Amino acid sequence: MILRLFLVSLMLTLVACGFTPRGSITQTTDIGAVYIDAGSKVPIAWRLRSALTDRKFTVSNDKSSANILIRLQNEQQSQRIVSVESTGRVSEYELRHSVDMQIAQSYDGTPPTLDKNRQANTVSVIREYTYDETGVLGKADEAEILRAEMREELVNHLLLRLLASVRQSDVE
Repeated sequence: MILRLFLVSLMLTLVACGFTPRGSITQTTDIGAVYIDAGSKVPIAWRLRSALTDRKFTVSNDKSSANILIRLQNEQQSQRIVSVESTGRVSEYELRHSVDMQIAQSYDGTPPTLDKNRQANTVSVIREYTYDETGVLGKADEAEILRAEMREELVNHLLLRLLASVRQSDVE
């Protein structure tokens, strides 16, 4: 109890004095306005937009006024059999959710432009789950819960890639 109280008071003291780890972005506005370029076949784009807005990023509706351009394309969800029982029945499935991502940053006040020679990065999340024919409805619900969690994790991966890309360009 005393140790926990000490740790809480230490954290409050560090936060109050303005301490941040070296290399961290202190404000999300430090990276500027973000524009998401995605077609109608990329439903993860609106989730990314929502996540950026929730985290106090400035999301632009105009590409020319943005500091960062994110292009999302080729979103895919798939399911494949991982293993089967000796009777030939499926015992495990693998779920995969992926999207191709490209990031461009503006320099010297010019709008961000994607490098046509640079290939998009594929960001993906993969999960496996066991399947049992006796509990088809329960397993279908489990798969849907896994897909929802995978969408959230994919959005988090996209955010991390965005921040890593911005940090890398700051270093160069």
